[in-house]
Amino acid sequence: MDVIIKVVSRILFPFVLLTGAYIALHGHLGPGGAFPAGAIIASGFALLIIAYTEKDIEHRFTRHELIDIKSIAGILLIALMINISHKSREGLLSSQTALNLWSGGFTPFLNVVGGFMVITALVFIIYTLIRE
Repeated sequence: MDVIIKVVSRILFPFVLLTGAYIALHGHLGPGGAFPAGAIIASGFALLIIAYTEKDIEHRFTRHELIDIKSIAGILLIALMINISHKSREGLLSSQTALNLWSGGFTPFLNVVGGFMVITALVFIIYTLIRE
């Protein structure tokens, strides 16, 4: 592969991760949330997979690790949803304040955990498409 593509993808990858994390944490205050954040971060991994070979990337982030992360994120998502079910929807909505990051109650945590679910699913799909 071209050296320029590798260098640019290596430089851009942390910024893509940072943007995805920002959207996941601030998703309850504006447009965004788990799926857009996960899709952005997964596109960063896709950029690395395109710039480098799949073996180079999968050596650092294997399929088994993806399955483990997805399983843990699924368990956390279920636990958070059970905890939220004890609170009313009106209570969650009334607690959200503009420009206050921790005003959403459990919503930012749901965005982060849901983002991990989306990331692992999309990266696993990318690995599968690259192999075929």
